[in-house]
Amino acid sequence: MMSSKPHNPQLKIFRTIWGAESQFSSDINVLFSELHRLGFDGIEASLNDIHRLSKNNDEFFIETLSKNQLELIAICYTNWADFVPETWEDLTVDEHLNNLKRELEQVMKYNPIHINIHGGQDNWTLEQQEAFFQGALDLQAKYPNVTSSHETHRGRSLFNPTLTLHLISRFPNLRLTADFSHWLVVCERLLNHPSDIERMRQIISRVDHIHARVGSVDHAQVNDPLINAPKETQLMQNWWQMIWTEHMKQNKTITTLTPEYGPIPYAMSSDIDVWKLTNQEMERQRNNYQQWIIQNQD
Repeated sequence: MMSSKPHNPQLKIFRTIWGAESQFSSDINVLFSELHRLGFDGIEASLNDIHRLSKNNDEFFIETLSKNQLELIAICYTNWADFVPETWEDLTVDEHLNNLKRELEQVMKYNPIHINIHGGQDNWTLEQQEAFFQGALDLQAKYPNVTSSHETHRGRSLFNPTLTLHLISRFPNLRLTADFSHWLVVCERLLNHPSDIERMRQIISRVDHIHARVGSVDHAQVNDPLINAPKETQLMQNWWQMIWTEHMKQNKTITTLTPEYGPIPYAMSSDIDVWKLTNQEMERQRNNYQQWIIQNQD
C-alpha cells in the first residue's frame, strides 16, 4: 500500500499591531477593514494593544475582528510589557510566572488561535531559566485547546541559540516563536557555520509561529530586505522554509507567520514606509509559500 504524502498546511499571515495605528489608523473599524482588504488573516496583539484599540470594550473588539474575518494571535508578557522604554524590572521567577498566569487568563476571553509569549529575562542563571520554563509549561498546559509558544527575543530567556537549544532539549513540550533576526544581532554573525546550522536545524523543529522580519548582524531590521540585505534575506527565507517543512511533517493544518516590521527605532530612519514594507513582506511570503508548495510536489 502506497503511503500518502504529508498535507501542506494552510498559510495564515497576521499583521502586528505594533506601529499600525500611527502608520494607518487607530480606528479599528477602519484598520481591520483595510487589513482584511489587503489579505491578512488576522492580527497579532498584546493585551495593552487590545485595551487601547477597543477603548476597553471587549465585545466591540471581538465583534470588529469577526466582522472583518480576522483571527487573533495574542501576546503575553511576563515583564517589560510592549517594551516601553525605561520600564524593565529585574523580577524573580515567581513574579514572572504570576504575570504569565494573569495574562493567560485575560487573553482567553478574546478567543486567540495562538498565544505568543515574551517570557523570562536574559540575566538569570541556568537554574532560574529552567525553573521558569517548568512553571510556564505547567501554566500553558491548563489551556490545551490553544497552542502557545515562547519568542526568541533579545532581553528574554531565549535571547541566544545555545541557551535555547539547551532548554528545548530539557523540556520536550517547549515550543517557539521564531524571531531569528534577534540572534544575528546577539551573536554578531550570520549563524551559517556548520555548528550553527546543526543547532538551528534542531531549534527549527520546535517552532510553531514565524516572525518574518529580515535583520542583519548589526540591526534587527533592515530597510529593504532584497536590496539592502540579499544574503540575510536568503538565509532567513531558508530557515522559514525549513519551518514550513517541519510543519508539513508534523501534520499541522495551519502555519502562521507575522511580517513584523516596526517603526523607529527598529526602522533605521523616519523616511522608511514601514506600512508598505510590512505589506510587501506579506505578499512576498504568500508567493514564496506557493513556490515552496510547488517545489514539494515534485
